[in-house]
Amino acid sequence: MKKLLLILVVFGLAIAVFSEPLIVWPDKTHGKPLVAGLYAPVYGEAKLDVFGNITGWTGPNLGLGWTWKTYFSPLELQKVNFYYEFGTNVVIFPYIGVGFDYALVLQNNQTLLVGAGASASPFTVLGFFFEGPAAILSSVLSSVILSVAVVF
Repeated sequence: MKKLLLILVVFGLAIAVFSEPLIVWPDKTHGKPLVAGLYAPVYGEAKLDVFGNITGWTGPNLGLGWTWKTYFSPLELQKVNFYYEFGTNVVIFPYIGVGFDYALVLQNNQTLLVGAGASASPFTVLGFFFEGPAAILSSVLSSVILSVAVVF
């Protein structure tokens, strides 16, 4: 019974770590798109350049911290958009990451962002110091992020 419970917990955490569905909708009061997601950021708003193009996202994450995600250039449709991110987990532990989002155009002027990334934090580094391949595997798996977002 304990093994089954452990497997379910690990499977649930893997789903939470590897999926990052985001829903973006315009905020009428601020004039900026807002974002809601499962991993990072959980809730936040878009960073815009002077022309109104999306250059990143900022907001709280599930690690009980804050995330700043910035694209190297403004978000473009039908192209790979590389980004870097940094933030905190458990309020004070920093992390950094890099990745990409690919913007697919859907019907009704909607956009689907599909991407992946990798991050590093003190928790990831500490995982390599524990004995056993399971600790190393979980440390590496926790640093990989797959993301899906719908922009409308």
